[in-house]
Amino acid sequence: MNGDVIDKSSVARAAAIGLLLFVPLWAIPAAIVKEEHKFETSAWGVVLTLAVFAIYAIVGFIAARVTPHAPISNGMVAAISAFVLWIPVRIVIWAIRDSGKGLFGGVDPVFTPARILGQIVFAAAFGAIGGWLASRRSARAGSVDA
Repeated sequence: MNGDVIDKSSVARAAAIGLLLFVPLWAIPAAIVKEEHKFETSAWGVVLTLAVFAIYAIVGFIAARVTPHAPISNGMVAAISAFVLWIPVRIVIWAIRDSGKGLFGGVDPVFTPARILGQIVFAAAFGAIGGWLASRRSARAGSVDA
């Protein structure tokens, strides 16, 4: 990537906001259902998945709002960065809470290559959508001013 295209400060700021949104979101399962097997069979999984997608789009929107010259790429990078920042937090949660699960191996590991790749793809896609929405909003604001 060209250093002129990606605005590092807006990407970092948006990724930090994404991390701040992820932390309370993933505290919800612990607060709602104490037993994990009950949570996995409830409808909360769908709600949390949609919330993660919304966070990726919000992060992309925030990063793209500042960079009108490359909104989609900045949105994608910011959303992926938010996911990458979340990984160490998830490892700490695993160390404290998920004593029966393996981190990378075992019956139901926390991280698998497919889960990580899937989250990167979703982060890129929804970050791009957020970036696109920000570019459409700024284009609409520009056409109203003209």
